[in-house]
Amino acid sequence: MEYFLVLIVFVVAVLVFLVSRHFYHRRISQIRYSHDSARDDFLKQLSNSWVDRENFETILSSMVEGVIVINSKGKIEHASPNFCQLLELRSKETQDKLYWEVIWNQEINDSLKEALLHKRAVRKEINIIGPQESFFSMQISPVMDREDKLLSLIAVFHDITELKKLEKIRAEFVANVSHELKTPLTAIKGFVETLKTSAKDDPVALVRFLDIIEKQAQRLENLVNDLLILSSIEFKEVKMNFMAESLNKIIHSVTALQKKIIEDKGHQITVDIPADLPNILVDRLRMEQVFLNLLDNAVKFTPPGGKISIQARWEKSFVSVEVKDNGVGIPAEHLSRVFERFYRVDRARSREAGGTGLGLAIVRQIVSAHQGKIEVESSLELGSTFRIFLPCQI
Repeated sequence: MEYFLVLIVFVVAVLVFLVSRHFYHRRISQIRYSHDSARDDFLKQLSNSWVDRENFETILSSMVEGVIVINSKGKIEHASPNFCQLLELRSKETQDKLYWEVIWNQEINDSLKEALLHKRAVRKEINIIGPQESFFSMQISPVMDREDKLLSLIAVFHDITELKKLEKIRAEFVANVSHELKTPLTAIKGFVETLKTSAKDDPVALVRFLDIIEKQAQRLENLVNDLLILSSIEFKEVKMNFMAESLNKIIHSVTALQKKIIEDKGHQITVDIPADLPNILVDRLRMEQVFLNLLDNAVKFTPPGGKISIQARWEKSFVSVEVKDNGVGIPAEHLSRVFERFYRVDRARSREAGGTGLGLAIVRQIVSAHQGKIEVESSLELGSTFRIFLPCQI
């Protein structure tokens, strides 16, 4: 029995690890491929249009990349508008100035100097530290004549700040998954060892320990399910079945599911949805999941005898829905991060309540997939209000 439980837990743990590795890898690979493909196409266009000055200027102006052309003497012949916007420069006047008179960053200047001296391509990632840290992929390509004489350098700068942020998030995500796995796996391992030794002949302890093992295994299963849901929504692998649905029916369906736990905690819940409210364009199952998560959080993090309200209003082409409670609230410094994966305001309380740390991240992804938005307002010990805006069917 014990070995069977351990085997199940091991399989679940492997699944979580594989999902966590795959979760961001695919998105980052897609962005890298897009960046590399765009850069290669751009350099090919420049090479083909070098003799056509008018076409060359048009290409420079239209590219999202920052581009400069430097002659063999180190003077800037052309600079795209985006080059001047992407980098902080010593001077806004770039024409016929030496590159080091215009560019602040020493690493960029050293790379340009290397390309000029050795007449070879240079490719680097540049980290610029300022008020807002930014990252650039820089490729410097020499343009040679038929006699292998250097005519000029073409330097292309692609902003990869978003890509770097994703890579950082991926690393944090894997670390968080590992941390989330550690607690239930440690508990299961410890109680299995106890069952094999001192508790194996104690029927009462046997049942109690098996209950704990079952609870921890359920946590692992919930984690896997939430990861799969989040991944499938983010990568648009779930086909949304958008239909005009009654918000009133969705909300009452959700409150019915939570009725027992609401009554057990002695909460008072009010639902205020106008009778003339237009239908909303949603995937009903996914939208029920959104409000179930929000209501579940309100119930869990509101002390017994609390008040929870759900209100809806019609605002032009959108319907706004508020889920409000008078619970423990969220400190102001945490509000900007509550929709991040695995972010918890109070880790101990969240785990005790059975949360995976992915509920609000799933809510945000589902709302975004519906072309809506979600906001949160909260004060410590005064409660929280989650406000969702959804397109409606008029």
